[in-house]
Parts: sequence; C-alpha cells; structure tokens
Amino acid sequence: MKLYDLLFPNKIVKIVDDDCTQFTIKVTMRTRWVPQFLSMLKYMQRLGGIGASRKVSFFSDGDGDFNPKFEWNESLPCDESPVEDINGNRLYDAG
Repeated sequence: MKLYDLLFPNKIVKIVDDDCTQFTIKVTMRTRWVPQFLSMLKYMQRLGGIGASRKVSFFSDGDGDFNPKFEWNESLPCDESPVEDINGNRLYDAG
C-alpha cells in the first residue's frame, strides 16, 4: 500500500493508493557498493513521499567491480522500454 502525506495548515491528510504490489528483490553485490545503491533507493522513496519529480541516476561501472546480481519473481513485468536511450544511457520514467 502506497501512502502519501500531504501537509496542510494544522492537519495531515493521507491519500491511500490500493493499486500496489509488494515484492522482494534479492541483491548480491560487493559490500562497497551497498551504501550508494541503498542511498539511491532511499532518495527515490523520499521523492515519492514528498511528491517531487527528479531524475535519479546510478553510474554502473560494468568493466570495474560493480557486477550486481538481482533475483525476483519472473512473473512480474520487467520489459518496460526506456523513454530515452542514448548510447546505453537509459532513462526510465516512473511518473
């Protein structure tokens, strides 16, 4: 369940969106990259919580030691096309 808090003078109004899916992603990556990855997720969550739109990027140095492995339920949709793909630099729009 996604929960948005809209602040108004002297009261809080909560809008609940029931069209949500809870799922788990198993991640294996080098320990040194965990803080950056989790910070990106935390920022994405913060932006959604305050209703702000920003581009969030994560530089993936594939020829270095950033070689994460992700596992999730393969029945979930994961074939969304990027809205921008310039030389492999992809932008996916969550808005």
